[in-house]
Amino acid sequence: MICPECGATDCRSRFDEFLALEFTDMGYGAVHNLTVAAYMLQHSSKLTKEGWMYERDLLREFVVEKKSPSLIRQQVKNSLDSGKRTFKFKSKDGKPVINKTSWTKTIPDVRTENAEVYCADVTAWARSVLEETETIKL
Repeated sequence: MICPECGATDCRSRFDEFLALEFTDMGYGAVHNLTVAAYMLQHSSKLTKEGWMYERDLLREFVVEKKSPSLIRQQVKNSLDSGKRTFKFKSKDGKPVINKTSWTKTIPDVRTENAEVYCADVTAWARSVLEETETIKL
C-alpha cells in the first residue's frame, strides 16, 4: 500500500524496524533523533500544527545548528513537560497538517546493512526533509 502522506510503501513497518534497530544497537541509535523527526514531518497527520512546527524547528537544530540530543534535552526539559507545555503534539483528528505527498527522500531510501551506512542515509533523509519543509508556510 502506498502511504498517502509520504508516497512510500511500508513506511510504518519500516519505521518500527528502524526504532527496534536504534534501541538495540548504539551505532544505529546515534541518529534516532533524526529518524523520528524526519518520519513525523512526513506523516503530519500524527501531529498538531504546533507539534509539526516544533518537530521542524527541532530537526533544524539537529541538522543545521548541529546541537546534540543531550543539549536539546537540557534546553527544553521544563518547557516540554506536558503540564507546562502550551501546545499539544499529537493530533486527535488525524488530518494532515501539510498537503505534501511527494518527497525527494523517504524512509525506504535508508539502507540498514550496517550502522555507518544507516546513519549516513538517515542523515541525508533528514536533511532532505528539512530542506523541503523549510518552504512550507503554515
